[in-house]
Amino acid sequence: MEEEKNTREPNNPLGDLFMSVKDYFDLRIDEIKLILAENMGKVFSRLIFFFLLFILWGITLGLVAAALSSWISALLGSKVLGPLVTAGVFLIAIIVFYIFRDRFFRNSPLRMFIRMFFNDGKNGKRK
Repeated sequence: MEEEKNTREPNNPLGDLFMSVKDYFDLRIDEIKLILAENMGKVFSRLIFFFLLFILWGITLGLVAAALSSWISALLGSKVLGPLVTAGVFLIAIIVFYIFRDRFFRNSPLRMFIRMFFNDGKNGKRK
């Protein structure tokens, strides 16, 4: 029986170079796919976390607003003034969030995504 021949010829450096370059690019593509899969998993897990956190904060805020409204109504002796004062407090909070919207809602998530996609997480330096 004839032994199997090596697919690469021993005296073909150009062919070896081509195969090495092809293998290198295949490995780089696999690395990019793995990094992308890891980062997408992080993004989706954070989105789910923040969605659940948003729901819980909404329920809590609703209960606190109802309690505050009832307490202010009892203090002022008017069932109408309690909800109006509570609405005023929330209106002030909305104005504050609107004024600082870039800091709270744009820049912070942007920095988080930049760190997630461009830092290796160990030493804060880019890969």
